[in-house]
Amino acid sequence: MRTLRDGMRHQGLLQTAWRTLNVLYRMMLELDPSKRKARYGDLDYDLEHSVNTTRSNVALKTQLTAALAGHLYFATEPYLFEEIMRALPADLRDFTFVDLGSGKGRVLLMASDCPFRRIVGVEFLRELHESAAENIARYSNERQQCRNIESVCMDVRDFEFPPGPLVIYMFNALPEPVFAHVLDNLRRSVQANPRPLFICYRYLEFEDLLKECGWLTKADGTAHWAVYGNRVIWFDPKSHAASVIHLDSLKKA
Repeated sequence: MRTLRDGMRHQGLLQTAWRTLNVLYRMMLELDPSKRKARYGDLDYDLEHSVNTTRSNVALKTQLTAALAGHLYFATEPYLFEEIMRALPADLRDFTFVDLGSGKGRVLLMASDCPFRRIVGVEFLRELHESAAENIARYSNERQQCRNIESVCMDVRDFEFPPGPLVIYMFNALPEPVFAHVLDNLRRSVQANPRPLFICYRYLEFEDLLKECGWLTKADGTAHWAVYGNRVIWFDPKSHAASVIHLDSLKKA
């Protein structure tokens, strides 16, 4: 109900109603037997790591709730995630990685192969969150560099972004009004506590919202994903010196 109210405020009654009908139509298509194979997604990743991150066994009720609240659940493709990570700074040791709409947690597992300080997934559907927690506990990889991983079950609009440099990941899990709300939360967070921020956006349906944010600039991207970053005033906690850090100085050479 909260998402529908936000949708009507942001888009109006007619557009919200049209979007809801479109969601129901897509759910009907999901029942087509020819779509069965697509529901399994990239099984190779799950088989290789003994985890369960595809949508093949997600209950229909959960998929319907996810669709009405945003989009159907899909897991990120490993090769695209690797592309996105290459667009980030070379040194990620001070960054917290946050996946908004983290589903069963595949992105959290893939991110743990990078040297992040901490990894957090935010998922409001209990079934998906519980699967993510099981996958985090089960995951083992000799390349894993971060073991400080958690999944929290809550609405992304209520999530308080942690201090320190941030990498925010989204696989278009949020409807437009919720995405706008989250961007406003992020803006206020970095204004109150200036720090480097990168937003990794997979599937560019609402990229215009990022383009309209004057405090963000596009760092990299393809037809499938985009990375945006901010320009910040960074305070050195040791010297207490302040300096403006530009996006290009944080990116890989």
